[in-house]
Amino acid sequence: MTVNFRKNDHVSKTDGFRFSIVTPMDTIIVFNSLMNSEMKKNSLELLLTSDSPQGLFEYRTGMDNWKTVQYSFDSDTTELKRIEIDLYFSVNDSKTEFLQDFTVNKYYQTNSVSLKSGKLKVGSQPVFMLISNSDTTFYGASPTNHFYGTIKTKIENGWYDFSGSYCMSTVPEKPLIKSDTVYSWIPNYSPGDEYIIKRPGTYKYVVPMGLERYSDGTPTRLIDNGETRMRTRTFIELETEFKIE
Repeated sequence: MTVNFRKNDHVSKTDGFRFSIVTPMDTIIVFNSLMNSEMKKNSLELLLTSDSPQGLFEYRTGMDNWKTVQYSFDSDTTELKRIEIDLYFSVNDSKTEFLQDFTVNKYYQTNSVSLKSGKLKVGSQPVFMLISNSDTTFYGASPTNHFYGTIKTKIENGWYDFSGSYCMSTVPEKPLIKSDTVYSWIPNYSPGDEYIIKRPGTYKYVVPMGLERYSDGTPTRLIDNGETRMRTRTFIELETEFKIE
């Protein structure tokens, strides 16, 4: 599980933040601003059971009482790869400081969509094909619903990620349906983002697919009222590992 915490630069009064995962067996503190100033991204291993874990976000100003936001989410572990939680703390026009977004993204595996490529070699730009044998309709997990992917290069202490950049004005991509094929590549809409395989080594290509059209805007009503948008999204994630000689 990975927890990503972001704070709007205009937040000025709230100075205490903490986040925990609560299960029937334990309470696991993910971060606590009183002890850890680096709260942007935290990863942890969590034993998931059939019970729904609960995310507990707390915040306060000075020595005031802690305010809480609690959100329970289903932990069905069948084919589950990982969970990413996005937390965004912001301030509205009324100067109310609040947790604007609490999103749980669950990533699953599937055998009903295949990921294939042409010949990959040093100097080539990777392009992949997604071929579906599923009755489910899939959408690209990007703002324009393109099936963009991330290339990972194996290094001494793990994987180095390269994800490129999006162009919001691009014409939306069609969804992927049964017996159909769509292309997937690394987006390159900013200078220098054109990814080229530069050297031999071990690589991994990863592409997520959503079960609905991508949407990331918080309803204005919630922002005006200082209410948290809480949601769970499901993604199917494909990956393939390959070597370049």
